[in-house]
Amino acid sequence: MVEDKESPPSQQTPSEAEKKPAPPVVPPARPQTSAAPAAPPPRPVIPPPRPPAPVQAPPPAPPKATGRRTFLKALVAIGAALSITPFIPWGNFLLSSVTSSGAYKRQQAQADNIPANGAGAGKVINVNDLTTFPPNGSWLVTYPSSGDNALDSQNPDTFLKFKVIRLPTELGGSDKDAASFVAYSEVCVHLWCSPGYDPQKSTNPAYETYQCPCHGSIYQLPTKDPQTGGLVDAGKAIAGPASLQAFPTNAIPMLTLTADPNGDLYIEPPVFDVEHNGVIGYGRDYASYQNYILPVAQGKQEP
Repeated sequence: MVEDKESPPSQQTPSEAEKKPAPPVVPPARPQTSAAPAAPPPRPVIPPPRPPAPVQAPPPAPPKATGRRTFLKALVAIGAALSITPFIPWGNFLLSSVTSSGAYKRQQAQADNIPANGAGAGKVINVNDLTTFPPNGSWLVTYPSSGDNALDSQNPDTFLKFKVIRLPTELGGSDKDAASFVAYSEVCVHLWCSPGYDPQKSTNPAYETYQCPCHGSIYQLPTKDPQTGGLVDAGKAIAGPASLQAFPTNAIPMLTLTADPNGDLYIEPPVFDVEHNGVIGYGRDYASYQNYILPVAQGKQEP
């Protein structure tokens, strides 16, 4: 018996191998993953904050005025006010502020009790006393009075002070009547300094004058009218800045004086306007002396 020989494995030819379809390639299975979360909504675009505007530094404070500068400014303001209000009764306002009623009364001309008044200090001026109250003399008085001469003498308010002057002999100062006296305000109409009467220091050799020491304003005593020989123009400024001021700011205010039968000098209630006794610190129509003040002193006109 013939043993069967193993038949050799058949070998396929390349052409046959190509004819068989290749097994499909299955990709490996991917692991299942959960669904991706939804994307958040877009955020609103916020512009960056603007830098704040630069803060401007406040202007530097003006330098603090000195006392002198403040005083000068006050004087300028007062001068401006007076220049545009020439007929405001400043005298009434200023003097009535120191009296309870604002009314002016007839008052004896009593000299303040101060050394400058010499032998007449504290006394009532008398027209018959040529020794205590001689010609060319002067005495400070207070009007209106508080009723107490000691208090009046200590009162520094120049708006209440008047210089009573007995005229020199050549102008009738030795006559024993009220017309031989004049009474000038102690407030210069220029810048309110206090003038004084000192015949020995007069800068005018022709006659004595009432002079302001601050800026040189000079007010004359009465002069004689060359035609009538009467006294005129008392208190008119004849030199210095007051003489350059416009009428009626170029004459110093005055009081009206009379005398009783005993010779005691009295101050009549003043009319503080420019046509009569003037406005304290402002001025007076110098013609009011011969038109009003002197006739009252001579008894020719009622005060």
